[in-house]
Formats: sequence, C-alpha cells, structure tokens
Amino acid sequence: MFDHGSRVAWATPDSLAKAARIVSEGGVIAFPTDTVYGLGCDLFNRQAVRRIYEIKGRPAHLPLIAMFADAQYWPQVAAGLPESARAYMERWWPGPLTIILPARSDISAEVLGGGKTIGTRIPNSPITQQLLALLETPLATTSANRSGHAPATTADEVLSQLHRLVDLIIDGGPSPQGVPSTVVDCTTAPPTILREGPITAEMLGLAPA
Repeated sequence: MFDHGSRVAWATPDSLAKAARIVSEGGVIAFPTDTVYGLGCDLFNRQAVRRIYEIKGRPAHLPLIAMFADAQYWPQVAAGLPESARAYMERWWPGPLTIILPARSDISAEVLGGGKTIGTRIPNSPITQQLLALLETPLATTSANRSGHAPATTADEVLSQLHRLVDLIIDGGPSPQGVPSTVVDCTTAPPTILREGPITAEMLGLAPA
C-alpha cells in the first residue's frame, strides 16, 4: 500500500466537492469510473488539457474523451447526433460505451488530437455521476496511467504510475470492469468499432474491430 498523503481522498460528498472545485480552478484530478480510473480536467481549459498530456506522456495526436452527467449535454461538444448514436445512448448509457460524434468547431485541437471527431461517455458509476453533476462543464478525460502502461484500476495504481502529478485522486475502491470502455464511431455508416471492451461488437450489432 502507498502512503496516500493529502492528494488521495476517499469518495465522499466533501471530497467530490473538492474535486469539482479543483477542476473549476484549472486543476487535474483522477477518479474512479465503471471501467478504469480516469484523469480529468475542464474540457474548455486548454492549459489544463495540455497538462493531462504532460502528466500521462500521451502523444498529442491521440484525442481525449468528453464525459458529462446526462445525454442531453451532448450539444456542448458535438456538432450533430447521428441516429445510430442516439440509439446507442438510449440503450447503453450510462455504461462502458464511448460514442464518437462529429466535434463542434470550437472544441480545441488539443482535446481532439487534431481530428474532427470527439468521444463522448457517461459512466455507470455513482461516484463519477455525482462528480459530473457538480461540474458546470464536461470533463476532458483519459485513463489514469502513463502512456504505454496498463490502465489503473485502483487509487494506489494511479499513485504508483503518476506519483504526485495530479492535484487530487478520488479513491472509490477497485474498478468493477478493469478494462477500458468499448469505442464505437458513429460518424461512419454503419458505425465502426474502434476498440472492443465490456460491450462487444455482437451486442452492438456490428462487425468486430
């Protein structure tokens, strides 16, 4: 076990409020989801977004995911909602499914990795949902690990890989899934599986990746 110190806090209403405040002030947090632990910051704070890339050592061409509290907020980040995406949202959200949508033109290149699409997700985790409900903007997120290393499934693993580079780690216990979300690109017709995770291509009615 690692010495948690002041940068790790159990998931409580007070610690989640603190995490939301850190995000609003331009900080970077780590938090549990229904799949693996994630790194997150204010999606519209370009300096904070750049810091996520630095903390993780993530190549600049790899985009981040937008995470929000409710499906009705997709217009904050996306330019449109294909019918396939709407159907997947209704069936699988909240849950371990990342849905790729056409990005709004005002979303920063840092978030998009220089592309024109954006991944969107609502985790099926009460802790994550409570956190997202406290925020005024979507989170820009990625898994909480050094690039090229296995995703963290506990707060201790986050601390081991990222040391004290993040401003706060919310400890919600072990991640229930332990593998990253399934990613489906709904900007293509038919939709395309980019990464298969807990939700399989067969469950989505699609060809395997």
